[in-house]
Amino acid sequence: MKENAKLLELVDDNDSQETSLFDGLLQRILQGFNFIIDTSTDNEIGLGIIIENTSDAVIQVDSIGTALSVNQAFQDVFGYSRGDIVGQNIYTLVPEEYHLPLKNRILRLSMPMGREGARDNIFALRGIHKKGTVITMECLLTSYIRDRQTVIVAILRDLSFDRALFHQLKETKEHYNALTETISEVILRIDEKFEIQFTNSAVKPTFGYEQHELIGKPLSFLFPASSFDRHKEEFRKYLFVDNPHRSEWGLKRTIEFLGRHKNRGLSPMELSFGNPKDCNGRALTCIIRDITQRKNAERRLRHLAYHDTLTNLGNRELFDIEVKSLFKSSKQGNHGSGALMYLDLDGFKKVNDTLGHEAGDSLLVETAGRLCDCLRESDTVFRFGGDEFVILLPDVENRKTTALVAVKVLSAVRQPYYLDSSLRKGALVNIGVSIGIAMIPDDGGSLGRIVKSADLAMYSAKEQGKNQYSFFHRGMDRVALERWEIEQGIKNALHNNEFKLLYQPLIADTGKIVGVEALIRWPQRNEKMVGPESFIPVAEETDLIVPLGTWVLETACREMKDINQSGFEDLYVSVNLSVVQFEKKNFPELLGGVISRTGINPSNLRLELTETSIMGNPEAAIQRINIIKELFPGLKLLIDDFGTGYSSLSYLSKLPVDGLKIDISFVANYSKVGSNKILNSIINLGHSLEMEIIAEGVETKDQWDYFKFRNCTTMQGFLFSKAIEKKDLTRLLRESGGGRL
Repeated sequence: MKENAKLLELVDDNDSQETSLFDGLLQRILQGFNFIIDTSTDNEIGLGIIIENTSDAVIQVDSIGTALSVNQAFQDVFGYSRGDIVGQNIYTLVPEEYHLPLKNRILRLSMPMGREGARDNIFALRGIHKKGTVITMECLLTSYIRDRQTVIVAILRDLSFDRALFHQLKETKEHYNALTETISEVILRIDEKFEIQFTNSAVKPTFGYEQHELIGKPLSFLFPASSFDRHKEEFRKYLFVDNPHRSEWGLKRTIEFLGRHKNRGLSPMELSFGNPKDCNGRALTCIIRDITQRKNAERRLRHLAYHDTLTNLGNRELFDIEVKSLFKSSKQGNHGSGALMYLDLDGFKKVNDTLGHEAGDSLLVETAGRLCDCLRESDTVFRFGGDEFVILLPDVENRKTTALVAVKVLSAVRQPYYLDSSLRKGALVNIGVSIGIAMIPDDGGSLGRIVKSADLAMYSAKEQGKNQYSFFHRGMDRVALERWEIEQGIKNALHNNEFKLLYQPLIADTGKIVGVEALIRWPQRNEKMVGPESFIPVAEETDLIVPLGTWVLETACREMKDINQSGFEDLYVSVNLSVVQFEKKNFPELLGGVISRTGINPSNLRLELTETSIMGNPEAAIQRINIIKELFPGLKLLIDDFGTGYSSLSYLSKLPVDGLKIDISFVANYSKVGSNKILNSIINLGHSLEMEIIAEGVETKDQWDYFKFRNCTTMQGFLFSKAIEKKDLTRLLRESGGGRL
C-alpha cells in the first residue's frame, strides 16, 4: 500500500507540473498505472491499449535494460518486429556513447526515490534503425511497479520530421530576411490598427529611423498628418481586398504620397501593397520606395521634351501648349489677347557655310539671350529649329505696343556678333531678322491659323527687303500665301509619302532604251500632277529640298534595283540634284547610305547637276565630284541644261563629268541659224572632251535624224515616250523586246 501511495503521489505531482511535449501521453499512461494498483487484469489490458495506440514509440524494459514489450509505433520507427526486440537488451539499439548515460537513468528510475520528477528524464537520444541508419529522438523515461518489479517505460519521439520542418522554416526565414535586407525598398507589415509590426533595415536610409524605433508605431508616423488623413480610408480597403479584385474597387496598384523623413523633411514616396493575410489578426505588407530620383528624372525629361537643347528655349511642343492655353482663356471670357511674332534670321545660312556649325550654334545661343532681354517676364521665346524663333506676347491688345517690341528685337539682333570657331577666332558677324506679327485672336482663332498668319507676315517682311517687321493683314500678297501653302504642302506630302516618281526613257542612237530619267511629281486630289517647277523653288528656299532630294534619290535607286533584278540589269536611272543638296558637306556620306540601303549597282546610277550650280563654285565642285567618283566607281555625273549658263572652258575641261545634256530650248530651235551654230559648238566641244552628248526634248523624227547624224549618243523626248510610272516602264521594256523602240 505504501508503494501504491507513492504512485498516487507521483500522479498528483505530475498533474501539477507544467505541460511538456509528452505530458498528454504521460498523463494517460500514469492514469493507466492507477488501474494496475488493484492488479486487475482488465486494467493492465487498458494500459496496453493506451500504449499501443499512441503515435510515439514506446518500449518497456526491466531494471537491467531487457525489453519487455514494444508498441507498433516502435516497430515502425526502428524497423524491428516484436520478436526481434522482446527479450533483447535495449542498449543494442543506441550508439555506444549513449550506453552509460542511458544505464544511469534506468538505474536511477529503478530506485524508489529516482521515480520522482519525471520531467527531468526528458532528454535527447539517438537510436539505430535496423538498416543501420541513426535516428535522432527525444526520450521520456518513467517507471511503475508491476508484480513488485520496477518497469521502465521509454517514450520516444522521432525528431527527423520536426528537424526537417525546423530547418525548412529556418531556411525560409533566412531567405526572407536576405530578400528584405537586399532590396532598397522599405518593407512594412501593419495590423488592422495601422500599427507597424515589422520593418526591414531599408527604413533607415529611406526614413532615417532604426527598425526598433518604428515597431509598434502607427503607420501615420511616416506621413505628414494631412497626407495620411487623405489616404487613410483608402488604405483600409487594402486590408480586406486582394490584389486581383482591387481594380474592381477602384484601388490603384501604387499610391504616391509625401513621406516624412526623420531629419530631412518631406520626400516623394510610392506605396504598394501585398495581399492581406490573417496572422494573429489581419495583417498587410506594404512596400515603400523613395521616388525622389525618379521625380527629378521625370522633371528633366519633361524639360528635354519641351525645350530646345541648344538654346534652352521652349520648343514647338511647349509653344503649342502655351498658345492653346491662351485661346482657352479667351473662349472662357478671360484675358486671351496677345501677339505672336515669327522670326527668321537673315544671313544665318552664310554664317554656317563660311564659319561652320560651331559658330552658327554660338550665334543662335547669343540670339536667344538677346531676345529674352527684350521681353517682359510674362513673354516667352521659343525656337522651332534652324534659325526660326517665335515670341508669344500675352495681354498685348494693340499693334502699337507690339511694334515697339518688334523694333527693340530688330535693334538687338542688328548688334554685331563676335564668334569663335575652329575655322576662325573672333569673327565679326552682322545679321538681321525678318519678323512677321499676328494679333491674337483677331488674325486667327486657332493655333494653326495664328501660326499661319504670323508666318505669312514674316515672308512678306522678307519680300519687302528683309530685316524689318510686317503685320498680317487680310489683303496680304497672294503669292506669299501660295508660297506658304506650298511649303506646308511639301512637309505634309513628305510625311504622308504623297510624292511619286515617273520615268522618261533615254534612247540610244540604235533605238534601244538604255536608261531613264527620274522625274518627281506631286499628285493632287483632283488626280492632276503638280510639276517640279511649281514646288522645287520653294523647297530650295526653305531647305526642304534636302529631305525631298534624298527621297527622290532613294526611291529611284530602290525601284531601279527592282527593274535590274527583273531582267534588265544594265538599265540605269538618272537623278537630278539640287545645288543645295550637292553642296551639303555630308552629301557623299548621304549618297553612300542610299546606295548601301537600296543595293543598287553604282554603274546603274547617274547624277545630273545644272551648269549654273557647278559654276557657282567650280573648285569645290571639282573636288566633290572627284570624291564621289572615287567612292563609287562606275557612277557617272552629267551637266544638265548645258548651254544656258556661262561655263568657263578652262573649268569645263577640268570637270570630271561624263556627259552634257543639251538644254531643251536649243533642241526645240535646232533648225534656226543661231541655235544651230550653238548646237554644233556644244556637240563638237563634248566630243573633243570625250563626253557623252544627250539631247532632251526630242519630239519629231527630223530632230531624231539631226542629232543622230551628229553622233549624239542618247536622246529623250515625247517622240519615244512621255514620263511613265514604274509598272508601265517595266511593261514597255518587255513589249519592246528588251528595250528597243
